[in-house]
Amino acid sequence: MKRKLSVFILAAALVAIAGCVKETYEIDKFSKQAHLMPGFGVSVLQGNITLSDFVEPNDTIVFDSDTVFIYDDNVVSFVFRKDSIINFRLEDYYDINDMLSHSDSFEVGELSLDPFQSKISYTLRQIVDFFSPAVRAQFVVLDGATANFPSFPPTSLGEITYTAFNNFKYATFSEGSLEISVKNNLPAALQGLSIRLFNSSDHSQVGDEMIISTINSGQTGTGSINLANLTVTNQLIAAIVLSGSPGTSSPVNIDLDDNNIEVTVAGKDLIVRSGMVVLPVQDILSLDEDDTVSIDPGNDIEISLIKILTGDLIYDVNAMSPVTASLSITLPASERNSAPISESITVYPDSAISGKIPLSNSTIDLGTVTSKPYNMLPIHYSVDVSSNGEMVDFNSTDQVILDLKLIDPEIDYVKGYFGQYGDTIDTDTLDLGIEDILKDVSGSFLVSSPSVRLNYSNSFAIPVEIDLNVVGYRSDDSVDLDLDPITLNSPAAPSERIKNGILTVDKNNSQLPEIISLPPEKILFGGSAVVNPDGNTGTRDNYIFGDSRFLGDLEVEVPLEFRLNNLHFADTLDNPVQDEDFSDSPINPEDIETLKILMDIENGFPLGISLSVSLYDSTTHSIKSTVNAADILAPATVDANGRVTTPAQCSTEIALTKDFWNWINDTDKIIIGITLVTTDGGTKDVKIYSDYYLDYKAALFVKPDIKFSFE
Repeated sequence: MKRKLSVFILAAALVAIAGCVKETYEIDKFSKQAHLMPGFGVSVLQGNITLSDFVEPNDTIVFDSDTVFIYDDNVVSFVFRKDSIINFRLEDYYDINDMLSHSDSFEVGELSLDPFQSKISYTLRQIVDFFSPAVRAQFVVLDGATANFPSFPPTSLGEITYTAFNNFKYATFSEGSLEISVKNNLPAALQGLSIRLFNSSDHSQVGDEMIISTINSGQTGTGSINLANLTVTNQLIAAIVLSGSPGTSSPVNIDLDDNNIEVTVAGKDLIVRSGMVVLPVQDILSLDEDDTVSIDPGNDIEISLIKILTGDLIYDVNAMSPVTASLSITLPASERNSAPISESITVYPDSAISGKIPLSNSTIDLGTVTSKPYNMLPIHYSVDVSSNGEMVDFNSTDQVILDLKLIDPEIDYVKGYFGQYGDTIDTDTLDLGIEDILKDVSGSFLVSSPSVRLNYSNSFAIPVEIDLNVVGYRSDDSVDLDLDPITLNSPAAPSERIKNGILTVDKNNSQLPEIISLPPEKILFGGSAVVNPDGNTGTRDNYIFGDSRFLGDLEVEVPLEFRLNNLHFADTLDNPVQDEDFSDSPINPEDIETLKILMDIENGFPLGISLSVSLYDSTTHSIKSTVNAADILAPATVDANGRVTTPAQCSTEIALTKDFWNWINDTDKIIIGITLVTTDGGTKDVKIYSDYYLDYKAALFVKPDIKFSFE
């Protein structure tokens, strides 16, 4: 004979629900005998259970990878943790590797040329040869005598070539002069003379004709030709015309070979624009000055100081000039190992050279220019050039091109203002998918002390303001988080490099409990983060470090501190007993007159529970029978802090009547309703501690109505 016990499934389920037993219950007593007779009781179970049976001190129970159930000081909390939800580094927001990049080209410009000079001498004999025969005869007769010096008329001395100058072949000058001096070594005065100079190569005249007035014996007459914009060859021709001499009225020593005229030409203060020249060692005047290099770190970023641990300033110099250049680069406001940064570079004619200026342990100061104390690098160029004694084809438009780059330095820190910009969290809606569930929930509850904490480590010394916009919606009700903007902690640079902080959202600064307790069907969320929320105050006191990063861990904690006011849940399940075949069983639901579950519970929890089970016919949409178990548990008494002081004594009887059994096989659904309430009708906060307990006893009372039949 096969027995089926499915008739008792529902009863066993009710006992399990009422006992709240998960795994560590103790069954002290089972019935040793059962007698099939009208009205009998069976002691089912007896035991004691506390929350500490589930969780040992300092233990956690992990429900998934991020959620744990813990207690601290015996207060039970639900905690969600997620590590590194925010993790960004310096390079994610700022690119400081290429911000110092400078290109410049310099014209060599006009250079100085060493002075030059040459002298020609006309003896009296040479001069006499240009006189008429009669005048010439007078002077020839008096050669070596002491006599009155004869007068002579204006006389052209023809053209005479000076000895070539050795420091240029030809040159076009922008500045300078040809100084012409005529020394009269004749024993009589000259009434003056005129001089014209010509380039020997093409007989082009150099400057204007120069007139020198009377020159007494033994004296020197001078004149000057401005060389600006004139081209001069290294060999000049002089065309001289004497204005004559009045002679003397007293005897003088006349010597045709010793008496003479000396005509000297000398180039002075020469600045050459171009030509075949020999250039002495000299500075390029146009570059021997202080300058500034403008740095472009990005829009609205103002940098005043960079401290570099290791790195190099890369240079490329391309000299398109025939001269040898010694280029000196100095950063007068920046220091390397406590001394101004300076480097000397030799660049040979028409060549290119690359190299690097070490910047290890350097401070680059970009804030010393009064008119713009940021993004400006003072720099001093000094260039010495020469042709090394060689004749070179020079032009003032010859160029030196310089490129400077700071590539991949290891930054200690950068000081300045890094702009005001925001990162917006686009408004979005999170549908929790519990709308249908909430339709079956009535009553109210309040989770009293939830908190959301962002534990962060920040090594950006820049103020950042966070503004979160969160609204929870349930039907026509809504609750705004109502959180004021929060400024994150940042280190006090440069002495402090990292700052740890906690951004907390809880009941003290928001309506987080109200949102969670709504509970929301949907959550609308958005927000923004603003860097430098006060804008540019001119202090430029932001700091970023080479290893700056922001690392944030999220922790959501919901301590089991709450209020429940007749919170009712209802759910509809399939009837597990329907369509059971009892034909082969000696027990049939019709044989049960009454079945009762008797419970005595000492409840150490501040939580009361009522239960109802209804048999429902979905075809007729009607409830056929209901079993009510009001106050299975009554809530324990709590103190002002929400902790239980006195447990509640509960005696409960759940009766499954004959009417219930008659319908159990004729209904396809079971509606289970659970009502929860906390101490004092949910008017005060209660807390769940790990030492809360249930002390329980349960028994079954069965009154059968059995009809035996024998074959």
